[in-house]
Amino acid sequence: MIPDKSELHQLGYFTKLHGYKGELTAFLDTEDWSDYEDIETVFIELKGQLVPYFIETLEYKTNTSVKVKLEGIDSEELAKTLVKAKIFIKKEEISEEDETRLELRALQGYQVNDAVKGDIGHIEQVLELAGNPQLEIKYKNKIILLPLHEDFIKEIDHKKKLIQIEAPEGLIDLYL
Repeated sequence: MIPDKSELHQLGYFTKLHGYKGELTAFLDTEDWSDYEDIETVFIELKGQLVPYFIETLEYKTNTSVKVKLEGIDSEELAKTLVKAKIFIKKEEISEEDETRLELRALQGYQVNDAVKGDIGHIEQVLELAGNPQLEIKYKNKIILLPLHEDFIKEIDHKKKLIQIEAPEGLIDLYL
């Protein structure tokens, strides 16, 4: 039985053919492709429908791309139909690292309130910088970068989409 799309996570998409035997290159939106090297089944979105495929091989190409061979896709013609198709996995198969990244991305748009400065704007994006994520906060046409550190975050209210922080003294003033 094919799961509902709400039960799935988009892991990436096919970018191009890889050779002439039905292999494809896929972009994976992940910190570490090897977290998924043992995955057996993916769901490919074709014309709005999810189609399950068994993975025959998944091999490293670059940090964000892999060579994929799907069962039943054994020609260039069949593989061409999958280029640009989205790749989904079951949500329970998401790695812990990627789960954390998704939680951080969900903070985009939240208002940020500092204990001293009050309202300092909203989060434009979360910058995923090698083990040191930063909140990019837009305030009066300026950008404030705040390290996403547990010492600075006092409360996150997901219902109100509000983050209460206590930035180190002088940090916000550097940007204003």
